[in-house]
Amino acid sequence: MDDLKDNKTGRPETQLNKNAEIIILDLRKRFGYGACHIEEILKKKGFRISHRQIEKLMIRNNLVEPNVKKQKSRKWVRYELPNPNDMGHTDWSYDPFTGKQLSVYIDDRTRLITSFGIFKRASADNTIALLRVGIAGYGKPKSVMTDHGSQYYANKGSILQSNTQFRIALDVLGIKHYLARVNRPQTNGKVERFFLTYKTEYARGSFDNIQDFMKHYNEERLHMSLGYKTPKEI
Repeated sequence: MDDLKDNKTGRPETQLNKNAEIIILDLRKRFGYGACHIEEILKKKGFRISHRQIEKLMIRNNLVEPNVKKQKSRKWVRYELPNPNDMGHTDWSYDPFTGKQLSVYIDDRTRLITSFGIFKRASADNTIALLRVGIAGYGKPKSVMTDHGSQYYANKGSILQSNTQFRIALDVLGIKHYLARVNRPQTNGKVERFFLTYKTEYARGSFDNIQDFMKHYNEERLHMSLGYKTPKEI
């Protein structure tokens, strides 16, 4: 009768190192990182654990739900300029943690946040002030990409683009101004993606303030688009 018993097929389940389990669960709870992201962090710590094993552990601990229907990979062409300071991206977004307006400048090549600030108003003056802070810390970008927001662009037909406060400041500094396509947020997608990351990860309560988050983002957080390196490493 023993020959009729069901036998499990396939490889036996890998038993994870307890220290690795603690690190995996901590990273998920503190930052909300996915399995692939955690896999790369563990590699730097000397653990070789596949993202599938990491995902199984998180499922067992009710930290993620099984993805029964895998999404098809999206097809798009991601542009990236070859050198730091070839282009900076900037924008404004509502900061839900302070009830104010947040603006950042992010380098196209490295994803480094070169300057940031929280203000009562999203104004051209504050936009230009942040640009100068970034230049003082990391050098001058050759160009800056923005959307058609009123801080950067004259939306009234009677005003010449060359006479806007932001464009005048860029001309004085010798910086080119590129405008994202209307109704195409992907054009300025690097800064939009940053805002999503900030609002998602800061909400988990792992940072004392926005300065701590920005330091983590620039110096410690691995970026998939950078081959799982940090902006500072790039």
